[in-house]
Amino acid sequence: MPDAANWMRVRAALRVHSVLLLALVLPWAVFAIVAKSLWQTGGFVGDRTILKLLHRHSSPVLDSLATTLTDIGDTGPMVAVGCLITIGLLWRRHYREAWVFALSVGGAMGLTQVLKALFGRPRPELWLSIKPAQHYSFPSGHAMDTAALAAAIGFLLWQYRAHWLGWTVGPLFALSVGWARMYLGVHYPSDVVAGLASSVGWVTGIHVLFSPIFTPQRRRWHQALHQQLPSVVSPPKQLPAATTETAGQTEARKITPKSWLPKS
Repeated sequence: MPDAANWMRVRAALRVHSVLLLALVLPWAVFAIVAKSLWQTGGFVGDRTILKLLHRHSSPVLDSLATTLTDIGDTGPMVAVGCLITIGLLWRRHYREAWVFALSVGGAMGLTQVLKALFGRPRPELWLSIKPAQHYSFPSGHAMDTAALAAAIGFLLWQYRAHWLGWTVGPLFALSVGWARMYLGVHYPSDVVAGLASSVGWVTGIHVLFSPIFTPQRRRWHQALHQQLPSVVSPPKQLPAATTETAGQTEARKITPKSWLPKS
């Protein structure tokens, strides 16, 4: 049934493009909105209100949970897990997947430091935190690191049946770490949102550009781009080689009677 086969291909293409739209365009749009608000007003609506609400419902159990999640989602453990996965990919000779994974996670961690230095937002000081933090606040490094690792693992599992596991457990863990940072009072909600969004956008962009799982999409985009380009940028057509004649041929042409003229 060719119609059914075509419909299956269309559904697969729509699914991939919708995922790319949600995971690439939407995160950077969210980050841009939060960053613009931070530049213009120095904060985001509801930042302090949400932190005060979380602190109002604090308890020893939640304190322990928040500190544990913070320790697990710290840069050190995330780097260790990322290195182990990269080494495992190299061991299995998945070289391209290994450097794409390393660039996704390592690049997100580097981007965190660049954005922190660029915005220079101070940490919230609404109360004395049980686990204080140093350096700048925006965006949340814990949120970016955990989201990058979760998204990169999700893309690794893209072609396997267990891909749903990577796209459920990973995001839940990243969101839990983001909650812990807000609960401890060391990050504003906008820090966490911006960290999650920028990290997902970064990892998705790296995979769209370099990952083997998006090779068919890149080929389609490449073909569409060449079809849309104007003809002025297309390579010039090769002109036929000009005919040359020898000196003898030229002289013979001069003395040959013009027989095509009408006789008198």
